[in-house]
Amino acid sequence: MDGPGHTRVMQITPVDPADDRTAGDILALINTVLAVDAPENRRPVERSFRAELRQERPGMEVAYFAADDGGAFAGYLGIALLVGDNPHLAMAELMVHPDHRRRGIGTALLDHFAAYASERGRTDLVAGTLTTWGDGPRRPDTGANFLERNGFALALVNVHRRSRTDALDAETERRLWDQAVAAAADYEVRTWTGPAPDDLIESYCRLDAMTRTEVPSGDIQMEPERVDVERARAKEARYAAIHQVPVRAAAVHRATGEVAAYTDIHAYTDPEAVHAAQGITIVDPDHRGHRLGMLLKLANLRQLREHFPRVAEVWTENADVNDHMVAINDLLGYEAVDALSIYQRKLQA
Repeated sequence: MDGPGHTRVMQITPVDPADDRTAGDILALINTVLAVDAPENRRPVERSFRAELRQERPGMEVAYFAADDGGAFAGYLGIALLVGDNPHLAMAELMVHPDHRRRGIGTALLDHFAAYASERGRTDLVAGTLTTWGDGPRRPDTGANFLERNGFALALVNVHRRSRTDALDAETERRLWDQAVAAAADYEVRTWTGPAPDDLIESYCRLDAMTRTEVPSGDIQMEPERVDVERARAKEARYAAIHQVPVRAAAVHRATGEVAAYTDIHAYTDPEAVHAAQGITIVDPDHRGHRLGMLLKLANLRQLREHFPRVAEVWTENADVNDHMVAINDLLGYEAVDALSIYQRKLQA
């Protein structure tokens, strides 16, 4: 009861993310939650965020739901199902407005997620929540406690880190570069922005398909993604549609012409966006031990400065057990902020 004679009614309904008002409601909710729970974290870039909600995702089915609490947009649920591989997985993003918490809205959204996934044959539910990491800013423990109360178990911890693009002094950057170049004499560095060069795309696809199994995924079972040229080009078209520019560097093995490693950073076309997001960095297991990760990250940092001088900081996310990549990021000046703790719940098949 909200007051004498007034009953609060909460409803969960599917929403159309292409609707401008709905997109604005979701964006406002996310910004409010971040302002309360994680004020140090980056905010969504509005133009890209709105476009991303509208765009289809290659290899993925996405659905959105809103919780209406007495006429207020009180909660948001986004569900993603992988298509063509990993038919057991269902992933969710769930948020409740701070003014509407402790009213059962989160539980109702989580139940809706479970029912939606189960009806579509999914058995593994995955959802994340922000948590404190080390000596970083304090994060509420309510999200983790909520998931655990509802049968979820911690499966993976990804640590959020950020670095200024000028974090390295010139001497340190030059030393790291020279060391990496010396160790990678058998490789050529190729850099580009936007779509991958035609002569590298097939080799790039081969490596891209490894990311789900080579990058630590904790207790979450992941099958390789089926990536061919058509899928890769569809991903690139999506980035353009959501006003992001992939900034990429690859190490090409001189003897075979194969892409042995690559890294990417996602910059925004919005002139007001002063941050960028580090994407995947992967080295083919057969080509490790040549400092390719460090070499490519430095090459890409230089390229980012050249093409996007307004970008002041880069955010990245690494599994807490990914010691090698964390060590590289530490040398590059990244500092931990908080963590995205990813929880998993198994449903009966």
